[in-house]
Amino acid sequence: MQGRSLRHSSFKVIAASALFAVSGILGSIAQSATPPKIDGHFNATYGYDLIRPLSRTSALRSFDRKTDAFLLNAGQINLEGDLEKNRSSYRVEFDYGTDAAVFKSAGTGADAGLPAAPANVAVNFEVQEAFVTYKSKWTSIMTKFGKFATFEGIEVIESKDNFTISRGLLFGLAEPYTHTGVVFGYNFPKYVDVWLGVVNGWDLYTDNNSGKTMIAKIGLNFGERLFGSFSMSRGAEKLANTNDALTSFDTTWFVKPIKPVTVALQFNVGENEKSSIHPNRATGASHWYGFGLQPKWDITKMFFVGSRYEWFSDLDGNRTATTQIVQNITLSPGVNLTEDLMFRTEFRYDWSSRLVFETSDGVFSKGEHATLGAEFVYKFN
Repeated sequence: MQGRSLRHSSFKVIAASALFAVSGILGSIAQSATPPKIDGHFNATYGYDLIRPLSRTSALRSFDRKTDAFLLNAGQINLEGDLEKNRSSYRVEFDYGTDAAVFKSAGTGADAGLPAAPANVAVNFEVQEAFVTYKSKWTSIMTKFGKFATFEGIEVIESKDNFTISRGLLFGLAEPYTHTGVVFGYNFPKYVDVWLGVVNGWDLYTDNNSGKTMIAKIGLNFGERLFGSFSMSRGAEKLANTNDALTSFDTTWFVKPIKPVTVALQFNVGENEKSSIHPNRATGASHWYGFGLQPKWDITKMFFVGSRYEWFSDLDGNRTATTQIVQNITLSPGVNLTEDLMFRTEFRYDWSSRLVFETSDGVFSKGEHATLGAEFVYKFN
């Protein structure tokens, strides 16, 4: 109990220090800001599950759960600009579409004491990121506060920036999407940047308990041929519960062995202190491990092929509701029709050590399934 109280006190001290720093930064930022730069993109997909699940929902998926359907995944508009030249800037990303309904953060409706949307209204709008960055003129320490994307993983929320259409198992099961809070960073000469901060938790506008989550990152950049990071988070993530801390550690690397080929690698490990559903370890610690390998070959400026292999072990059933090892192989060839318009297709095959995939009769009796997909992406600025 004493150790837990000390951790909570440490979180409160860090949070108070962060608020003090942020207030000082706001006071030093210039009153006028440059007009914002506006850009964005649209992407739409069609997906089909070859085992035709009765619910028309593919198991273990995140952004492409619905099958046999045309989807407007994202219509995104971004605004960014300088608040003070070379010192502070801002960025806001507005998203509408089915993707927004997936990564939507909690804490702006009934769960925050505010009126909830009507039951028949789908809330498919979300502010994905909204943050200000500031670099101290005295110490060169950088501060980012607001809502921002996670440090972890190969893949990102925007499909256009990924090697494949669908997001992988690690992105959907082992990582947060966004954080709301504050982080402090410093760029060391040449290769290294370090970030440390405190946030409400995983995908939360307002905290769901009295604890806070600490996040950290060490980035290493050796140039275009090799760069990557080590990142982690630790904090209580359950509603009104600070006694079941979640710890996540991730290392992600991008390697360019030859100019047209990029290879991304990821290893992720996580633990919840008291969330196992394994029959022999019920309410004990739950653990998961994951590995991802994603090569992309830019054959020409016009044609490219992205691919992915993933292995994910949910040892205690915390992330997928059953103990299992699940894997996937994905192939996604595409073409840049113009500088702003991209089309690509995808074949993906998933298989599990358990019968977790639904068939056309509504029974979860398959240990594998395959899906097909197609996507158009249009970028503008």
